Amino acid sequence: MNDHAIVIADAAGIIRFWNAQAERAFGHASSDALGASLDLIVPGEYARDHWKGFQRAMGAGMAMAEGKATNFPVRRADGAIAAISGRLTLLREPGGSVIGAMVVFANSATSD
Repeated sequence: MNDHAIVIADAAGIIRFWNAQAERAFGHASSDALGASLDLIVPGEYARDHWKGFQRAMGAGMAMAEGKATNFPVRRADGAIAAISGRLTLLREPGGSVIGAMVVFANSATSD
């Protein structure tokens, strides 16, 4: 997993984990990403649909994309928009309540 960009957000969409590979893939330092909204990497034209789906997943405890290879549109720090393959996992408490989401992006996201 050391070569995969990993982003974890809490149920409010605040970034709580951002590894070194995410820094390389998206161009944002951990110090800038941690505590920021996912709007940091969600392109503006996708924001409305992203947040609608994110809130639905947090409330329902399920997402259609969960566990499937999905192309996520992302905005890098330089403003470039790309579709990067990743797998979404909803994070749950032992009782089953969703507390956040994690995307593990394909290692091609970190290629230079």
